[in-house]
Amino acid sequence: MILIIHLKPCTVFCYYYVMSEIEQAAWTAAFTLLGGTLLFLFGECAKVLIVVPLQKYKEHVQVTLDRVEFYSNQLTNFFSDKPDKKELERMRQISADLRSAATQLKSKYTVISFKKFLAIIRIIPSKRQLNEACGCLIFLSNNLPQAGRLRNRDPKHDQITLNDARIEEIKKLLG
Repeated sequence: MILIIHLKPCTVFCYYYVMSEIEQAAWTAAFTLLGGTLLFLFGECAKVLIVVPLQKYKEHVQVTLDRVEFYSNQLTNFFSDKPDKKELERMRQISADLRSAATQLKSKYTVISFKKFLAIIRIIPSKRQLNEACGCLIFLSNNLPQAGRLRNRDPKHDQITLNDARIEEIKKLLG
């Protein structure tokens, strides 16, 4: 005896389920909640990894540019040959502020995530540009012009000219 089973193709492959309105509302709410949670998590990660460190870096860039602009008068004019106690303290303060600005700038830059991408789209300077700017700040902190010290008639080696060039380079690299 041979048993022949005849199935209609449509009944096997065309099965679908019709959801009720309550089920549709429940699935819509679940997917909305899941999507909102994922979007919130993505936003928080972006904020913690990129936005907050970038804001702190940009704030410090402005503070650094402000310090350079504020001290540019002292950096491009000679201090006295034999500074008194007050002038010596002022020279130490300028040197410490510029050196501190350079080191803090590097540390704030290091914390930023996706630096290469942000540098490509020119939101932040490249690592090379940052290192040049920090090098200029260190140079300025070490090269406070003092009358009688390293005074050279050659403009390429004159402290005032060198400092002025470094100030402009810092503004160009960070600004």
